[in-house]
Amino acid sequence: MLARANPQFNMLSLANRIQPQGGELGSARKHLLTVRRRLASSFDVSRVVPIGSHSRGAAIRWYSDVDVMAVLRRNEVKWGGNVISSATLLQKVRDDLQDRYVNTQVRRDGQAVVVGFAGGQQSLDVVPALFDRLDKLRPVYAIPDGGGGWLQSSPDAHSRFIATAVARSGGKLRKVIQLLRWWKCSRIHPVPINSFYLDLVLGDSGICVGVKQYTFCLYEAFKLLAGRQCRGIRDPVGIAGTVYSAQTEAQAETLNDAVGFALSHARAAIIAEAAKDFAESNRQWSVVFNGQF
Repeated sequence: MLARANPQFNMLSLANRIQPQGGELGSARKHLLTVRRRLASSFDVSRVVPIGSHSRGAAIRWYSDVDVMAVLRRNEVKWGGNVISSATLLQKVRDDLQDRYVNTQVRRDGQAVVVGFAGGQQSLDVVPALFDRLDKLRPVYAIPDGGGGWLQSSPDAHSRFIATAVARSGGKLRKVIQLLRWWKCSRIHPVPINSFYLDLVLGDSGICVGVKQYTFCLYEAFKLLAGRQCRGIRDPVGIAGTVYSAQTEAQAETLNDAVGFALSHARAAIIAEAAKDFAESNRQWSVVFNGQF
């Protein structure tokens, strides 16, 4: 029955199935509250800002971590009159959270400290940050760059940028971003694409604007990524500099291979759908999503 169904229906059905569920969201709120309390008791914290896919309404069930930015006052990051390295700060935050959650794995991962609640099934990522400046009334923060230095970020500005792009698309963009996150995660080894990069590229593209069906928007997304060869994007908000698709050249090569494979099958799915061969179109989309369509 599913194979004969219109692939548009199946794609929308998949988008609805991957939405975060109430139990997950409740657990996330509970973990966030306890981590917020611990940070406030251990550090001079000015605010804790939700960031990432949950804050932008683009999280998917099972796979999306909860991300927060813990903004610390300058006295927390000074040593001998200088600002300590971001690696040192990450280690301080990691060690403190590990002391609090002694039976939970707490580790550093690039720009964040990851608290692996529920055996890693409900992870919460803490990004320590410093207030840097106001840019056109937008707060800009310094966050770890993953190599001991600092880079600039403005979650408020980026959330507004994505929200504006979603509104322009009539809401389709958010679901397309979620579907691409599902594509990323629906395999043993997730596709190594930076989710923030994905949000910025799609938000800046306009590919979901106008009367377009979800299957065509998804095909256009793969086509866009392939055409860019997943090169870095200059932050369209003008704050974060160049945002890269992957952490290493090897990951970028793996990503380009995965995008090329997905594009070829998405193209075949679109051709089959135009010919009203819905069974073949659905088969091709199932290949794209590694059987999770």
